[in-house]
Amino acid sequence: MLVKLSNAPVSWGVDYAEDPKNPAWPHVMDEISAAGYGYTELGPYGYYPTDPAVLRPEFERRSLTVIAGFVFQDLHSPEKAEFVLDVADRTVRLLAAAGGKYLVTIDHISPERMNTAGRRDLAEPIGAQRLNHLVGLIDRIADLALAHGVMPVIHQHAGCYIEFEDEFETILDKLDPGRVGICIDTGHMAYAGIDPVAFYRRHQHRVRYFHFKDIDPAVHKRVLAERIPFLTAVEQKVFCPLGKGVVDWAALAKALRDTGYDGAATVEQDIDPTISLNPAEDARTSLAYLRSVGF
Repeated sequence: MLVKLSNAPVSWGVDYAEDPKNPAWPHVMDEISAAGYGYTELGPYGYYPTDPAVLRPEFERRSLTVIAGFVFQDLHSPEKAEFVLDVADRTVRLLAAAGGKYLVTIDHISPERMNTAGRRDLAEPIGAQRLNHLVGLIDRIADLALAHGVMPVIHQHAGCYIEFEDEFETILDKLDPGRVGICIDTGHMAYAGIDPVAFYRRHQHRVRYFHFKDIDPAVHKRVLAERIPFLTAVEQKVFCPLGKGVVDWAALAKALRDTGYDGAATVEQDIDPTISLNPAEDARTSLAYLRSVGF
């Protein structure tokens, strides 16, 4: 199979560039390369150096190729639209300069949705006005990406307003499939009760990119039953190395072979960097598992 396997700073707990808990960026780059990956993501804008003349040689000397970057912002908040577009513009420019192919667009977790993550029966609906704003903003972000030769892909995420299957389908129906593709995150889909393999088969022609992630079934069952907020569930290690959770990786590998998927997938394990014992070892374990099932 020709899937390009990547890892990213998020597996080291790097979700926000300014978080004082973040490990040093050269250390993360070193460990991604040493774990056996040839591809990587940018991480949040500002974590890695933002001068392409500084950044590109750092990746090159570790034999890493940048595959994607992301915008993880409050897409559902009209008052933050200009800030979101500014972050997206800076991210796209750096991504294009670094040679990346995909811009992953993700609605940020919100307090009201984070507290009901994974529970469709409790989730607050987005409402028509915010839905229209969110769709329009994704479209404007797509304009920025396409203008720089980068493919925009939309990513469903636990604890946000694009979480459950019907919500994701509604968003996708409102966006031009020729302009905005899909990034399937296997773990976030499983968290929200979506079968990522079935979803892929249904949307195979629009899926451009993957985040490979897995969730611990025992922890997941408990956090849903006890209504534990999403970030607390992350602290309680709901995400686990690939092959130790609920995702049917053999079935996904078969689906990708059957459809001739030859794109990329970034292995991710959402963690709290102060709690995880060894992200580098988890990254190696996940890569070895994927190779064992045919990726």
